Amino acid sequence: RRLVFLKGNDSHDYKFSSAVLEDYYQVSPAWRNRYLATSLFKLHGTGERTNPLVDRISNAFQA
Repeated sequence: RRLVFLKGNDSHDYKFSSAVLEDYYQVSPAWRNRYLATSLFKLHGTGERTNPLVDRISNAFQA
């Protein structure tokens, strides 16, 4: 969940991840892992750059 906010670039990133996590429990248990695995393709991982806005906000709080 934290990665969604650190790595997301637009509203689609936030909406998609929320929809995936909400729908996960609506999918039958036999298909949940497959559903989540296919959804991960569109989610941002730790290797991607952090949204520059996060750095700006962090710097503003330190000032």
